[in-house]
Amino acid sequence: MLRARGDIYEADKVAGVWLARFPLSDFLREEIGKPDLEHLAADPYRVLNVASEYARLGLYRQAVTVLSRNYPAVNTDQSEPGSVLPQQHPLIVYFRGYCHEKLGESGTRDFAEASRLSTKYVFPDTSEEFSALKAALHTDQNDATAHMLLGDWYFARGESDSALDEWHRARAGNASLPTLDANLGLALLHVKEKFDAALEVFEEGTKNDPLNITNYSGAVTAATLLGKSSGERVTILERYPRLDSMPTGLVFELAFNRAEAGDYEGATALFKNRFFGREEGGTNVRQVWIEVKLSEASALQRSGRCKEAQEVAHHLESPVAGLAFTENGLHEIAQSARTNYLLGEIADACGEKSEADRRYEAVSRAAEPAEIAWASAAAKKRGDYDAEAWRGKLSAALSRAESRVHTSSFKGWWTYSVGVLQIALGRKQQGKASLRDAILLPDSLMSHHFARLAFEDTTTPR
Repeated sequence: MLRARGDIYEADKVAGVWLARFPLSDFLREEIGKPDLEHLAADPYRVLNVASEYARLGLYRQAVTVLSRNYPAVNTDQSEPGSVLPQQHPLIVYFRGYCHEKLGESGTRDFAEASRLSTKYVFPDTSEEFSALKAALHTDQNDATAHMLLGDWYFARGESDSALDEWHRARAGNASLPTLDANLGLALLHVKEKFDAALEVFEEGTKNDPLNITNYSGAVTAATLLGKSSGERVTILERYPRLDSMPTGLVFELAFNRAEAGDYEGATALFKNRFFGREEGGTNVRQVWIEVKLSEASALQRSGRCKEAQEVAHHLESPVAGLAFTENGLHEIAQSARTNYLLGEIADACGEKSEADRRYEAVSRAAEPAEIAWASAAAKKRGDYDAEAWRGKLSAALSRAESRVHTSSFKGWWTYSVGVLQIALGRKQQGKASLRDAILLPDSLMSHHFARLAFEDTTTPR
């Protein structure tokens, strides 16, 4: 403010004092005429923060100066993945047009330029950005980019109806805007629970924004809740244009859905010639492999092909040539209560009584809340089921699982576990509702696959 009224000496003095206390302040560096251009270039939101500070003070000319620079290119490791230079960021250019208008100048040229810029990794958040987008739409009510970003702004504040209205307007103007279908589909799926509409939007998204994985995972979720077949879900996932470089999460989803559709050869083929990176808290490729092969063995047994089923079951932990991840780590995963129970079922049906008993005995030692339903089912198979005692154990496990839903980061997994335990206690409607909730939550520890199987068969835990 001192500088704005012409007191340059005092302004520099005050800025110097405060810069000594806050040496990383982009705004103070701007004030002394020594902006760190590379630092600002690495994150467009740093530029927006400085310009917004000027705008809040009514110093729009200074804001325009900050917003109008051609910032230098920076090394990729100095910025967020997918980030662009400030001059290529639509919020920067929209805000510049808004500041021009506040100065009594035309912002039309800036608004038109902003409307042509990419919306990837753009997250409008501030009141200044809201004002800029509204100003752009006042100039051109058909600006699809401004409508989309304004929808994002509303949705971030929980104003879903306003967001949906803006996104629909954006789609009418330019349906191919990146992330538009994904955002709209997620809102329809999770907020409005309009699964038909969500599926339609996600499927359009696989055409308009074909590399956006949300369009595929969202479509699979919506299709599941609509009762679509596993084959239909496979068709959706196979639309991904680069199957050889499909992201790991989608590879797993496709493998599960192919297996659920009975295409075990197709599911197994997905593991070949790929690198599966590990993610903290994520799904281990070995878990997916075991599940696919276990599903295959169970299907062979149910069709009366016991010799083939036993061959798959007996080699569940064996290394497979060309699949490096099978060389270690399979044994621990294959010892889960669920795996032991299903292998016990296969052995029992194929006449391997001692092997079945061994598997059921292993299951009976399960202690984790998520495994108690399997222990209960194994007790029934062994013939030593005490209904009253197991009801107490299942009820205690259910209480523990319900508490974990609210405290664990793996909400999907624990919600699935709650559903299975509710079904084991005879509360089938409650259980199916919990499984539905698990499918709507982010996938964790293969919860979507397990919930789909359990949802389709409420007679035994799956």
